[in-house]
Amino acid sequence: MRIPDIIFYDSFIKYNAEKENKIQEYTNQLASGKKILQPSDNVLGAVKSLRLKKINETIDSYNRNMDQVQTILDVSETSLANIINTSQEARVQIVHVLNTGVLDAEDAQVLKDYFSSVRDYIIKQANVSVGDSRIFAGVKSQLDPFDTNGNYQGETLETKVPVSKGVELNTTFDGKTYIGTIKSGLVSNPTEKLGIVKALDDITQIIDSGDLYKLHSYISDMGYSSATSQIDSAASGTQTLTITSGSSSFSVNYDNTTTLQDLVNAINTNPSNQTVEAFVFQDKDGVYRLGLVNKQDPSQSITVQDSGTFINKVGGLHHVLDNFDKGFNQALLGRSKIGLQSKIIEDLKPQNEYMKTQFSELISKFEDADYASVITELEKVKTAYQALLASFNQNKDLSLLNFLK
Repeated sequence: MRIPDIIFYDSFIKYNAEKENKIQEYTNQLASGKKILQPSDNVLGAVKSLRLKKINETIDSYNRNMDQVQTILDVSETSLANIINTSQEARVQIVHVLNTGVLDAEDAQVLKDYFSSVRDYIIKQANVSVGDSRIFAGVKSQLDPFDTNGNYQGETLETKVPVSKGVELNTTFDGKTYIGTIKSGLVSNPTEKLGIVKALDDITQIIDSGDLYKLHSYISDMGYSSATSQIDSAASGTQTLTITSGSSSFSVNYDNTTTLQDLVNAINTNPSNQTVEAFVFQDKDGVYRLGLVNKQDPSQSITVQDSGTFINKVGGLHHVLDNFDKGFNQALLGRSKIGLQSKIIEDLKPQNEYMKTQFSELISKFEDADYASVITELEKVKTAYQALLASFNQNKDLSLLNFLK
């Protein structure tokens, strides 16, 4: 009686296929260096590995954004540094002129040329770009943020990119905030002008007029299209300006028909006014503004209180050096903000690199083959396979008749 061949061969084919698949699996692992060649090899490990790879891809994106942002921060910081350093030198000259005046026409022309070159240089630095993107224009990065007069024509909305989870840094900046602007132009159509440039323009206009004592004057930030423009056509009834300089104080009235020239005349002809001179100041942009100066002691400060809205509408009256310092201090603050963003990159980049290294090691544990272990398992399977073949060869012809005598 023979052992049924079908049972014997079925058993052999089953285990033969199993051993061959194992040998193929371990051979492929050794050849590729990977123990997960397809998701079915280790479903859980494959899913975990995929998730970690996606995290690493995100970290790579963060790092690329950091490199882009760092370039922009370096350029913008350099630009602001140039503005600040140049402005510091110009301020020394402004203070010198305020203290000593200009000696002659030649000195005046030299100062005018110097201040003009400084204001042009500052506008150029404020319009700096990386590639074709203007850094200080906000989202309007294809347009120069400041026109030739120093007026802002960019956007307050800035562009940002993520550099870590929940952290975004600028790729463009609001030039009004980072460089410093002051309300300028017409009351009916105000603009934002670089504070430093506004001050330099006013200084050169005064030097050009020859009335150097007016360098100490207080001038409205905004004005009108002509000296005969009504200063507050919406004024309700009669309003009062109270002007104080030193120990002297006096008042003048205005209403909705009062023009800028009328107001100047009223101040200068007021019987109680013995110290303050009012004048119409036409600035470099062609805007007519109110100016006040203490004609007896130009260094004396001047304050104005208004029962109406005129002073508020023109942005107040400020000393030319105050406007310069306001723009200068804003540029200093902007530079410190950019420095803070650079510090964030400095702190985050090593952290991102560390996280990527840790995740890569985890991916390797899930995917990479352990050669020593694979070789050991391969040898075990080979031995088992050889035993299976030997067993088959020895037992394939077995029959009970072989044991009968």
